[in-house]
Amino acid sequence: MSLVDEVQGASVELRPTQYLESKRPSGTSASKTALIVLNSPIPDLEYFRRLYNHAYFRVCADGGANRLHDMLVNRLPDARWAEALRSMPPDVIHGDLDSLNEIVQQRYEQLGIEISWDPDQYSTDFGKAVKLVLKRLPEVKEVLITGSLSGRVDQGIGLLHELYREHKLQHSGIRFWLFSEASVSTLLAAGTTSIHTPLAGGLIKRNVGILPLYGPAKISTKGLEWDVSDWPTKMGDQVSTSNHIMADCITISTDHDVLFTIETSFNRSD
Repeated sequence: MSLVDEVQGASVELRPTQYLESKRPSGTSASKTALIVLNSPIPDLEYFRRLYNHAYFRVCADGGANRLHDMLVNRLPDARWAEALRSMPPDVIHGDLDSLNEIVQQRYEQLGIEISWDPDQYSTDFGKAVKLVLKRLPEVKEVLITGSLSGRVDQGIGLLHELYREHKLQHSGIRFWLFSEASVSTLLAAGTTSIHTPLAGGLIKRNVGILPLYGPAKISTKGLEWDVSDWPTKMGDQVSTSNHIMADCITISTDHDVLFTIETSFNRSD
């Protein structure tokens, strides 16, 4: 018996493309899904619209409201800002509000959007937003996050740290998905995970990574071009990046938490 076969962890099934589909798959509901908009560039209007429509509760984390405002308003003449903002309003703007633009705040206030102040200086805007989600939507099971890994290195690493902290250490019953400019990422806990990867849908590309950001791991895979069995991986040694999907469903087994990331290929024609 291999080491990963001995790992104590339930088998998990994931569908990372479902939130990029133009319509929710039959049998699914948005009632247990939240969206957190971070203070990072939003790469594409239609990409964001699909995440927005798959969520029941939507929070702009402080300066995330600036990003949403700019994306919506920039596509229409400025005189029509109210029309633009009403097209995809957040349920609440939340944080210590040190990054919220004054004009953006005034406009959302005029539209009746709730603006909630949290002065806690020992938590980040992301942490504050997660706390609010749990308070307002206690039945939440999935949290979609729009964030960037292309800016400052420290901020990108900090975001991956927070993803681990919230998922693994504080809210293990919730699945957190990070949607960045070119990929979607999530934490895989010890055990076996089946991941649906239908390339024909035009929503993802072949490239995947399995990164041991949270400590050394031993992994086994099925359905990738370069499958491995009981393969040790750790930062500073060998890591699995730019592997290729070869099946509509892949399987990853690990004895320690790893970050799984898959490249997106947004197709507006589906």
